[in-house]
Amino acid sequence: MDHAGGDSNPDTRTARERLKVERARDAGRRRARWRFSVVGAVVVVAAVIGVVFALGGGAEDEAAGKPLVVPANTVGEQRTSVLYGKADARHTLAVVVDPRSASCARMEGALGRTMRELAGKGAYRIEYRLATVEDDARGGQGSRRAVNALGAAADEGPEEFVRYLGAVLAGRSGREEWDGDALASADTLLGIAGRVDGLRTSAFDKAVRELTYLPWAKKVAAAHNQEGDEDALPAVTLDGSAVTVLGDDGAPVSPREFVRQVRGEKG
Repeated sequence: MDHAGGDSNPDTRTARERLKVERARDAGRRRARWRFSVVGAVVVVAAVIGVVFALGGGAEDEAAGKPLVVPANTVGEQRTSVLYGKADARHTLAVVVDPRSASCARMEGALGRTMRELAGKGAYRIEYRLATVEDDARGGQGSRRAVNALGAAADEGPEEFVRYLGAVLAGRSGREEWDGDALASADTLLGIAGRVDGLRTSAFDKAVRELTYLPWAKKVAAAHNQEGDEDALPAVTLDGSAVTVLGDDGAPVSPREFVRQVRGEKG
C-alpha cells in the first residue's frame, strides 16, 4: 500500500531531483550576477569619486609648495579682505562676491559705482571679501584663479582692484564673450586686465601666469565662502547688519534704495 504523500515512481523522483538541481543552479547564477553588479557599482562609484577628487584637488595641487604671498591693500586678521576707501572711516561695508557669480555680477553692474562713490565721500570703507563657491558648486578653477588675479590687481592699488573686479564680473553678466569656467585661463584674465588702464604691468602679468597669489586665494576662500552656498552671494553688510542688494526676484535694488538703507532712512 502506498503511504499518503509518497511517490514510489522512480521516474517521478528523478524528474524532481533534476528540477531541484536546476533551481539550485539558477539561484547560484543569480547570486553570482548580484555580486558582479555590486562589485561593478562599487568600482564605478570609486572611479567617479576619483575623478571628482582629481578635479576638485587641482587648486590644492597648484597651491602646494608655493609660498604665501599677501597682496598690498589687504586688511583683516589674516589680511583676506581688500580695502577700498579711507582706512579710518567709522563704518565698514563688507561685500562678499564670487568672480564667477551671475548674481554678484548683477549687483556690481547696478550698485558698484554707488557703493564706491559713498566710500569716496567717507560714508564707510569697503572691505571686499572674495569667495570661490562657484568652483565648488559647478566644478572648475575659474573662481580661484580669478581671485589670484584679483590679488595681483590689489597689489597694484585699490583703484586698479575695483576696476578689474568690475571688468571680471561684467563678463558673467553677459556683456562679454566668456562664460562657464573661462576664468581658469590666464589668457582670458589678462585679456580682461588689458581694459583696465595701467594694470598690465610685468609684475601683474607674472603673478597671473605663475599663480603667485593662489595660496592667498585659498586662505581667502576658506574665510569667505559663505558655507559653500553660491545662492547666499552676494552678501553685503554694514557694520555687521545685512544690506539688501538683490530683491526676491534676483534683480538688484535701485541705487536710491541702497543709499536709503546705508543711511538708515525709513522706507
